[in-house]
Amino acid sequence: MARRVARKRVTNPDRPTTLLGRSALCLMSGISERQLLLWEHEQLIEPVTMPYADGPGEPLYDAAALRRARLIRTLAEELEVNLAGIDVILHLLDQLTG
Repeated sequence: MARRVARKRVTNPDRPTTLLGRSALCLMSGISERQLLLWEHEQLIEPVTMPYADGPGEPLYDAAALRRARLIRTLAEELEVNLAGIDVILHLLDQLTG
C-alpha cells in the first residue's frame, strides 16, 4: 500500500472543541484500541495536534476523527473493504472535501 503524507489537524486554541482520549474514541466508535493503533500506523486516522502542549501526553481526537473511525469501521466490517481499499476511499473523500 502506498504511503501518503498525513495532514496534521491542529486544534484552534480560540475555538472550543471537545477532545476524546483513545479509550473514549474506541468506545464511541465501536472499535478496539488495537484496531485504532493499526489505523494510526497505516495513517488512516490520526490524533489532533495541540499547540502549546506540554510534552507528548495521551493522544486526543476530535469529532472529525470519531466520524472517520466510524466510517473506517463500516468500510472494514460491513462492506468488507481491505486496508488498501479503505486508504483509496479515504484519499478520494479527502480530495472531495478538500
